[in-house]
Amino acid sequence: MLKISFTKKELQELLDVIHFTPLQRRIIEYRLDEETRVSMADKENVSVSTIDREIKDIAVKIRKAYDSNLIVF
Repeated sequence: MLKISFTKKELQELLDVIHFTPLQRRIIEYRLDEETRVSMADKENVSVSTIDREIKDIAVKIRKAYDSNLIVF
């Protein structure tokens, strides 16, 4: 599960630098509110597998931006 342990400043930098889809942005917000994957899926009317896939894509985008030195923590 994607753990959001960034400060507000770091999270805002991520959102400014990385292009997240609208669904991915909502998932990040849900994680900040400590929503479960099942509740996210219900709210978005998608499967839990879709939520899992999007979480994985979010992590890949963050890792890629970090590896490319677009973001520094």
